[in-house]
Amino acid sequence: MPGPYGAADPHRHATLLAAADRLELAGRAAEARDLLAAELAADRAGAADRALLRGRLGAGYGHDHPAAALTYLGLARSGVPPERRAWSRATEAWVAARVGHPDADALLRSAGRARAAYPAPAAAVRLMLARAARALATGAVPTAGDMLAAVDPHHPAVRGEAVAVRLDRIEVQLALGRYEDAAAALDAAYPDLPAVAWPALTAWSGRRLLAVGALPEADARARLALDRPAVPLGVEARAALTAVRVEVAYRTGRPERARALLADARPARSWPDRIPYASLGLAAAGDPEPARHRDLLRAVVADLTRTARPLLAVAHCGPRLVQALLLLGDARRARAVADRLAEVAGRTPVPLWSGLAGHADGLVRRDPEALRAAVRALRRAGARPALADALLDLARSPRVRLPEARAAAREAAAVYGRCGATGDQETAERWDGHLDVTRRRPAPRPPGHGLAALTAREAGVADLLAAGATKQQVAGRLHLSIHTVDTHVRAVYAKLGVRSRLQLARLWDARPVSAPPDASPSAAPRSFRGAG
Repeated sequence: MPGPYGAADPHRHATLLAAADRLELAGRAAEARDLLAAELAADRAGAADRALLRGRLGAGYGHDHPAAALTYLGLARSGVPPERRAWSRATEAWVAARVGHPDADALLRSAGRARAAYPAPAAAVRLMLARAARALATGAVPTAGDMLAAVDPHHPAVRGEAVAVRLDRIEVQLALGRYEDAAAALDAAYPDLPAVAWPALTAWSGRRLLAVGALPEADARARLALDRPAVPLGVEARAALTAVRVEVAYRTGRPERARALLADARPARSWPDRIPYASLGLAAAGDPEPARHRDLLRAVVADLTRTARPLLAVAHCGPRLVQALLLLGDARRARAVADRLAEVAGRTPVPLWSGLAGHADGLVRRDPEALRAAVRALRRAGARPALADALLDLARSPRVRLPEARAAAREAAAVYGRCGATGDQETAERWDGHLDVTRRRPAPRPPGHGLAALTAREAGVADLLAAGATKQQVAGRLHLSIHTVDTHVRAVYAKLGVRSRLQLARLWDARPVSAPPDASPSAAPRSFRGAG
């Protein structure tokens, strides 16, 4: 039942919402939510005002607790007055787009219809933010940038959305690899935006410093913001700042410190509330023992299949995640992440994403040419840690000749050193030392080829053929059909790179005596030689 103020006290309702606004602008978002939740629990308002309270409460939870945000906004759908419906629907679409909810497109269409029915500047900007969030979720960063550029955040009619617009613009600049532009925007935003924006600005600053390779400064800023925050930190900002510290710890050779930070962070376990913690999972990919974080890494992959947004601001973590999954023997998930990087690169054709996608693809396919192309692209991107990572993986490729591998390892070590990544630098130097004592690296060979690639059955077939047996004799000797023998012969020829029985016989006779075939169920008698 409505209390003594009832739904007929618009002054109380307006005063309450104004108080919540002031708390949010002062960076006290949790207090603002508590105020709105207490009023909602008191049940003093009518249906329309309750719907408005739920909508505002849902918007307040949008960054840190998307599940609660979507719940409150869903409850508000039926009761919000028509003139506020567009803003409420657009906010729900914005939250859904950020987390990659399957209903995001339907919610965007609904918000568009509501906006057309009751035009209002704030609702229009909120709808634009939702559409930009959807574009970012699919990796279409330039599209999101164009949408955000069309809004003047200084216009009085959209003052309430100015913080979100400017923060999203900085996110787009980082995702495009425009690090100098992002630095200028951050410098301008600190004195210009209210306290509510400071944690996000500090997180973006730390991520920018990581991307360009200023690791000591990134760690110092993140540590200061976590230890002595100017305003209370929300879940997403705290996770992002902790992720900065985790990555720096791994890159500087302090894995135990990184693991302790991850253990203290305690990410949420279920989607969509797991999305604000995604930066922690991406940072965990730098652990030299990825099996310690198997579940966390798998959760990140699941989230990236829904939305690319967590990866955009820390794009250099993409290939590191692929590498971690390959070390875990999880080629399927590694391929899924590489495909996501390729999708973003296709929609965001800039050197940064071209290089990262090529790096990931080169790791999955073990293709040195893809790694070389990635290095060339990343040289133009200004992302020094990403370049060093690609150089080191090029040096590690078994299909790269010794001089190129050593040059890549040494350049990687030098770049890591300039970034302050002392742990990564030592890794590159150790690999260079390993190459330095290597007398000879084998000539490049495609994976899955050579004598070692033959199965036991294929080795038996090859042994009989090299001895002079016909296919019919091989089939009889091994109790196989002639069609099965044909299949094995094609596989043997392909793996050994031969085109005739004579080439096979020469190669087979020249093989090391100490490495006989794994299976010769009946060693081929030399009486076959010349038969058939």
